[in-house]
Amino acid sequence: MAEPILVSRDGVIATVALNNPERLNALNRAMWARLGEVMRTLSADDDLRCVVGRGAGEKAFAAGADIAEFASERANARQAKIYGNLIHETMLSVARCRHPTVALIQGACVGGGLEIAAMCDLRVCGQSSRFGIPVNRLGLTMAYGELIGLLALVTLLVTYVPWISLGPIGWINW
Repeated sequence: MAEPILVSRDGVIATVALNNPERLNALNRAMWARLGEVMRTLSADDDLRCVVGRGAGEKAFAAGADIAEFASERANARQAKIYGNLIHETMLSVARCRHPTVALIQGACVGGGLEIAAMCDLRVCGQSSRFGIPVNRLGLTMAYGELIGLLALVTLLVTYVPWISLGPIGWINW
């Protein structure tokens, strides 16, 4: 399997790419684990000034958790709890990164992908960006830890934090 998370550097900016474009960057267990490790490592880097998160390819930021592995990785309560803890720790590693984090969103950004983007400090969206949380269709609920970033986004919308149109490029909020 290809490297699940790609990291590149351009001076003081690191780019972290979710690398599963054949499945719209759906995150499998290895990707969740590696993303958390990468974010903790980047957070500790004194030379870094910004972390940009994106999906590999042009079709998606991330389609969420890879449901193809649910039967093997989340088959019972014990497995589901372990998997949930992994996702929670990964989300916290994004949220707690001491450097500014920017989600560069093209295409689908749903489920766990939207949760990751919500944990970033800033989200930059292209015209192709699409958002959603389809857990209800899977018979799942979201854990409190998964809701933290999404609730912050709702607060931004309710309190009218401005979004700026970048014309043909897309939208940005702060």
